[in-house]
Amino acid sequence: MSIWRKVWVRNFLGTTLILATVATATILGWLLPMDDLFAGARFRSAPNIASGGLTVVEIDARSLEQAGTWPWERERYATAIDRLIAAGATLVVFDVDFSAASDAASDDALARTISNHPGQVALSAFVQNRSFAASDRGLTENRPIASLTQDALIASVNIPVDQDGRVRHYAYASPPGGQASIAATLAGRSGRGEFAIDYGIDQRTIPHLSFGDVLAGRFDPALVNGRVILVGATALELGDEFATPVGLVPGVVIHALAYESIVKGRALMTPGPVLMLVFCLGLGLLLLPQRDAHSLRVLLIRHGFVSLGILGLPILVQVFWPISLNIAPLLATQILFAIWATRAELFRRGRAIIREREAGLLHLAMHHTESELPNRRALLKAIEDERASGESASVVVLGIGRLPEMRGLVGYDVTNTLIQRLAARMADVTGAHCVAHVSSSALAGFVPGLTREELEAVVSRLKELETNFNIDGHSIDIYPRLGAARSEAADLNAELLIERATLALSKASGTKTQAVIYDENADGSPANNLALMTEMLAALESGDICLVYQPKMQTRNGAITSVEALCRWNHPERGFISPDVFIPIAEETGRIRALTEWCFVTAIKHQATLSAAGRDVTIALNVSGRLLSDMKFKTMVLELTRSVEASLCLEITETAVIDNPALAAEAIAAFRGAGLKISIDDYGAGLSSLGYLKQLDADELKIDRSLVVELTGNQRDRMIMKSTIDLAHGLGMEVVAEGVEDALLATCLAQLGCDMIQGYWLSKPLALPDLQRFLQDRDLLKPGDRQVAA
Repeated sequence: MSIWRKVWVRNFLGTTLILATVATATILGWLLPMDDLFAGARFRSAPNIASGGLTVVEIDARSLEQAGTWPWERERYATAIDRLIAAGATLVVFDVDFSAASDAASDDALARTISNHPGQVALSAFVQNRSFAASDRGLTENRPIASLTQDALIASVNIPVDQDGRVRHYAYASPPGGQASIAATLAGRSGRGEFAIDYGIDQRTIPHLSFGDVLAGRFDPALVNGRVILVGATALELGDEFATPVGLVPGVVIHALAYESIVKGRALMTPGPVLMLVFCLGLGLLLLPQRDAHSLRVLLIRHGFVSLGILGLPILVQVFWPISLNIAPLLATQILFAIWATRAELFRRGRAIIREREAGLLHLAMHHTESELPNRRALLKAIEDERASGESASVVVLGIGRLPEMRGLVGYDVTNTLIQRLAARMADVTGAHCVAHVSSSALAGFVPGLTREELEAVVSRLKELETNFNIDGHSIDIYPRLGAARSEAADLNAELLIERATLALSKASGTKTQAVIYDENADGSPANNLALMTEMLAALESGDICLVYQPKMQTRNGAITSVEALCRWNHPERGFISPDVFIPIAEETGRIRALTEWCFVTAIKHQATLSAAGRDVTIALNVSGRLLSDMKFKTMVLELTRSVEASLCLEITETAVIDNPALAAEAIAAFRGAGLKISIDDYGAGLSSLGYLKQLDADELKIDRSLVVELTGNQRDRMIMKSTIDLAHGLGMEVVAEGVEDALLATCLAQLGCDMIQGYWLSKPLALPDLQRFLQDRDLLKPGDRQVAA
């Protein structure tokens, strides 16, 4: 799936979810309070004055007090009609219930008055539920008594109430008979359907008279002459009040506002749900999260302008057109899209930070800390990547003689510049795909696809390489020595290829020859390696291979709570054989399990000896990645740890899980379940990824010396180290730094929060008796002398 298709699907699903949420909230009425809040503000922002064609006569508290009784005798209404029509009223409409008979004299008096003014009086009818009982449901219309209706108009007083109990709309007519409403009757309009009342019409501009004043003839005839009159209750005790977007309003005033809305052309239309959903969709398409990076400030400004538009546009529309836009769905849509966009931006930033950290760690892991050239790991990766092409591979190693002395004379900067220029010349001459700084005084170039003769030609050209450099006023001449090796694609092993080229360089240096190309017949073969492994098994029995222990110190209190077990082989004929030589061969030949099992058994015995002497320390053992998927090895370790009480920590490189992650994770879980600690070894030495920290359930993170050695002089290294330590602590792991060579570096690590340090500053690897003496000597130190200065 292309990136554009992924983005399209994401936007479609996100927009659909938001619109569905807004539609559901609208249908369920959850947005009505927000609509009322903004509708009230909108009505107040776009005020209108009344038309002047209607006057309200209030049955107010003063009128009730003057009468002294309720309900009133109907002669009072008859008197009021006479006085109002005499004053010039064109129509008198009552929002009063006359559906029940009073005494006969009162009813006759009111009927005669209405007959005296035929067509100038309108009485109210209203529709209500017949009963709330399930067996008698239905609507019934209550009309004035028959004697009153002969010469009177009939108008409906029903006011539509929304599901939340508020009045927002008004009907031209009421069911079931389609009786015209009071407002439509007053305005002389007919029709069906509803409209939104314009509550922006100022109620104070509608003239009001007290019924008592009308009855007594104490009113200004100018407020009646040529007008329609609406009579209704405003006294609180009569309970004729309704909740509206602008507060509680008496029913008679709602009828008056509806009348004014009609006659002033302000009968507001509201977009239907489907049209509002279309508006929300258009707004959502405008606010879709962008693929390009946006700062949160830009997002805030953008959504701020959109919010102002949503709030301001309905006011402008309502001022110029009779349209009422409910903005709650639009605001809800905008808020949800703002949350989506903010989350997307924060997620993008988080990924960018992780990528930046990973890139920093990767660059540090794949480049020499001083020269900034690719390092040995980068060279290995370049060779491994070429394996898929099926071509042969050649490595040429160029050694620089007396480089430490040269560095002492001209300084690090000049020396690093020299190495960089030498690497550039080497790449030009050889056509190497990668030239790496593989050791302090050696460069290695990888060239694919060479025959033996072509490799010899490349080496010959390198012999003629210009070796004079002029750097910052220093004229420097070097005499390089060369070692080269070639491997066919079928048996390409990057590590072995580099080792063979390095061995050829060593031979050139030892024999004072300028260049040597590795010859398997003369320099070694798989059979020789197998013979070395046979000797290794014998050395395990004879004691030529032994375990030594390098202490790890807690930075907070100087305590030695853990040591790392390391193999040492003192061959009776060859002398000391480096673990870097025999351990890779053991892995290649399948003998690594025998060596590791011997290390476990020996370490447990030594730990028992230390424990008997009162020394309780955890012993860390290196476990090859090949063994994590070895079921027999896992079974041996679990059975061994069940049979003895041992405190062990397994140091496993993060890349050990790559080949078979499922089995590796299963083995690590089993080891932890058996009480063994797990340490991620050499973090930073390979393609360190934050993903592996999440994948490997470990107790300890061990930082490779390549991330440690430049801490005191490199601010960037300190920042990377600090972020790595904080990340490990956040994942519940302790942090160990290896390769600590001086007190300043130890202090720096302590200040950065590193939990333990290991290196020659504290102690070289020690045989068991030497370790016991070391621990005893540590006991004699004062607590302040044991602790790292912070």
